[in-house]
Amino acid sequence: MTRKQIIQSIVIVATFCTMGMSLPSCPGDKAMQQQIDGLTQSNADMTRKLQMLDSQNKGVAADLQTQKQVLTQLASTAAAQKEAIDNLYMSVKQLQARPVAAPPAKKSATKKTAKKKTTHQ
Repeated sequence: MTRKQIIQSIVIVATFCTMGMSLPSCPGDKAMQQQIDGLTQSNADMTRKLQMLDSQNKGVAADLQTQKQVLTQLASTAAAQKEAIDNLYMSVKQLQARPVAAPPAKKSATKKTAKKKTTHQ
């Protein structure tokens, strides 16, 4: 190849490259860019919503953990109260099972007052 042919080849290639860059974009290029922009915005919105839900989920998880601790304490307190109630119930049953002793006879009230009057005179 001669030098002139090489220069012509370079000019032709450069012309095609320049035309490709200077031509208007493809007809579907703007629509595709709009779709990309819409999807990017939708992705950002979904990311924000996901972060919000994640923070709410962490709050609910913390509340659940607190409720588990309180429930555990409540269960142990209830078990202790049940044991105390069972003991009290057994004590009442034992007291009910005892024979009732007759109360001692009381002295009459008139004799006591009569003695008091005679001792003071």
